[in-house]
Amino acid sequence: MIKLCFFLLLKCISCVSLFAWNEANHQYRFFTVQYHYQYIWPHRPDLKEHAGNPAKALEMHLGWRTSGSQLWHRLYNFPSYGIGFYYNHLGNPDVLGEVRSGFAFMEFYAPKERLIRWQLRVSLGLANFNTYYHPENNPENRFIGTPWNVHFNLNYAWSIPIGEQLRITPGLAFTHFSNGAYQKPNRGINIFDVNMGIRYRFGKGDPGEFWANDPFTDGKTISEQTFFAVFSVGLMQREMDDPTYIARTLTLNHTIRKKLRTRWGVGIDIFYDDHAKEQMRLLNEETSPMDYTRVGGFVSCDIIFNRMVVILNRGMYVYYGYEPQGNQYSRIGLRYITKSGLTGHLALKAHAGRADYVEWGIGYAFGDK
Repeated sequence: MIKLCFFLLLKCISCVSLFAWNEANHQYRFFTVQYHYQYIWPHRPDLKEHAGNPAKALEMHLGWRTSGSQLWHRLYNFPSYGIGFYYNHLGNPDVLGEVRSGFAFMEFYAPKERLIRWQLRVSLGLANFNTYYHPENNPENRFIGTPWNVHFNLNYAWSIPIGEQLRITPGLAFTHFSNGAYQKPNRGINIFDVNMGIRYRFGKGDPGEFWANDPFTDGKTISEQTFFAVFSVGLMQREMDDPTYIARTLTLNHTIRKKLRTRWGVGIDIFYDDHAKEQMRLLNEETSPMDYTRVGGFVSCDIIFNRMVVILNRGMYVYYGYEPQGNQYSRIGLRYITKSGLTGHLALKAHAGRADYVEWGIGYAFGDK
C-alpha cells in the first residue's frame, strides 16, 4: 500500500514536471520559501497535553503559472501548479516527533491581477513521521499510527510585490495528516497556522493581466453525458489489534455536463468488505454474500481540470446486511480519464468526517470523455 502511494506520488510529480517544462504551457516559473507558526488543534482531550508547545514548519516549492494555452487554464483564471517540500517540528519530539513531506500543489488567484491579490493553494502529498505509535516505545501517540501518511494543506495568502520579481505572501493555513484508516490508531493531526513567505519569479517582463471572464469560455453551455464504471479496492482496520481488512467497491455513476467546469450526476455503490463478512459470520455461521453486502445511492459533482477530475460524492445506504457506522457516507478524491476512456481513481470514503478507507480504483468512461 505504502509503496503504491509513493509510486503514485512520484508519478504525479514527474508528470507535473514534464508538463511544466513545455514552454507553451506556462508564463513563468517561481520559487517560494515559507515559514509557518502553528497551533495543533487538540481535537481529542489526550492530544492537548502533548501539543502544548507551538509547532513550526518550513516549506519550499517550485511552481509554474499557466499560460492559457489550454482551455482549463482560462476557465480557472490561469492557476499555478508545482511540487514542494515541507518540514515540521511538531513541538514534542518524544511523542509527536518531526514530519517531512513531498507534495504536488495547485494555486488559484483572484479574478483580476491587482497590486495586492489573494491566492489559494491546495497541496496533497505523502508525509513521513520519524515518531509514531508503538505499544512499547511510544504508547501515548494515539494520533499517528504509521510512518507514512497523507499530507493535505490549504493556504490562503495575500501576495504583495516588493520588487519586479519578488513578492511576500503572508497567509493563513490548515494542514492535516492521517493514514486514511488503513492502520489504527488514526486520529490524525490537524494544524492551523499563520505564515509568511517570499516568492521569486524567474525571468523579467510583465506577465500581463488576465481575466476569468474569457469571452471564449464565460457562460458557455454544452451537453455531454458520461457513464463511469469503476472497481475499487481499499485497506482498513477497525480497532488497533484487528487485522487489516480488504474492502471492495463497484461504482456506477451517470453524469451530465452542462458547464465547462463541472459534471453532476447520480450513482450506485455496491460495497463488500471482509470486516462485515467476519462480523456476520460471528453472529450466524450460515450467511450469504447479501448478508454482508451494502448498497448505497449517491449524488456526484465532478470539478474538471482537463482530464484530471476532483470527485465529490454524498451518499446514503439503501440496503445493508451488517449495519454500517452511519447511514450516510461521503467520498472525495481524484479521477484521471485517458483519451481511450480508461480511468484511474483515488478517493477517501468517510462517515461523518471519520475516514473509512482509501479507495484505489480502475474503470472505464462510456460516452463523452
